Amino acid sequence: MKVIVTGATGYIGSHVCKLLAEHGHTVHGFDINLHGEYNDVSAYCDTFTIQDITDKFIHGHADAIVHLAGRSVVPQSLKEPSEYYRVNTMGTRNLLQRMTSDNFIFAGTSSSWEMASPYARSKVGAEDIIKEKANGYTIFRFFNVSGTDGIHRQLGPASHLIRVAAMAAAKKIKALTIYGTDYDTRDGTCIRDYVHVLDLANAIVKAVETGPMNTPYECLGSKQGWTVREVIKTMKEVTGVNFDVLEGERRLGDSVANTVDTLSDYITLTKTIEDMCIDQYKLEISRNS
Repeated sequence: MKVIVTGATGYIGSHVCKLLAEHGHTVHGFDINLHGEYNDVSAYCDTFTIQDITDKFIHGHADAIVHLAGRSVVPQSLKEPSEYYRVNTMGTRNLLQRMTSDNFIFAGTSSSWEMASPYARSKVGAEDIIKEKANGYTIFRFFNVSGTDGIHRQLGPASHLIRVAAMAAAKKIKALTIYGTDYDTRDGTCIRDYVHVLDLANAIVKAVETGPMNTPYECLGSKQGWTVREVIKTMKEVTGVNFDVLEGERRLGDSVANTVDTLSDYITLTKTIEDMCIDQYKLEISRNS
C-alpha cells in the first residue's frame, strides 16, 4: 500500500514508519524539525518531505493516511491556545482538503474526554472535521505512550512521566517533581493509563491494513491505571536506582484520572508497565555514552 505518514520523524511516527516498511508498504513521510532534533526515518521512507501541515500540500491520493503531526504539550497549549487550534485543528482540515484516501487514521488523545486544555479541545475539533470530511476514518485516542524500540525516542523537553522518571534514574536530572498530591485517588496523585509505543504502532499498522472503523473513536491503552507514585515506584524497582522525588502544586489542565474503558480491537497488548519503564531507562543510559 501507499501510506502517507505525517509527523514521520516524531516519537510515534518513527516507530510507525519502521513497522510499515517492515510490512512491505510504500511510506511517504512528512514532517518538520519542530524540536530541533528528529528521529532518522530515511531507511523506512520511500520519500520524505519537509512539510508543515498548515501549509499548501501538493494534491495527492494514498491507500492510507496516518496523521500523527501536531502539537501535544498541555502546559504550552494553555499559554498558546491559538497555535494549537491552528496546527491541530486547521492543519487537519488542510490535510483533508489536499490529500485523499478512503482510510484516514488520526492520532487523537485520551484527554479529549475532559477537554481541560486547548490541546484536548483542538484535538476534538480535528475529530469533528475528520467525521465530516474524510471518506473513511479511524480515530484513535491514545493514552500515555511510553517505552521505545531502543532506537527511536521522544523529542523535545521531557513532559511524559515515564521519560522523566527514567531521566531521574539515569541521573540526567536531580529530582522528579509530583504535581499535586491531594487528588481523590488511592494515594493522592493522578491516575493515568499507559501503552507501549510498539503495541500502539502495531495497532496503527493494523488499521492501515484492515481499513477504517468509522466509529466515534478507538481507545489505545492498557485498560489499567497507575498513579504517579506507582509509576515512580515501578521505575525504581526495575532499574534498582533510587532517586529524589519532590512534591509540587497541581498543574492547570491535569485531570484526576484518565483510563481506558473499552480497548480497540486493533490493539494486542504485549508490553507491561515494567517494560515501558526499563525500555525508556535503557535508552536514556545509552544516550549517556
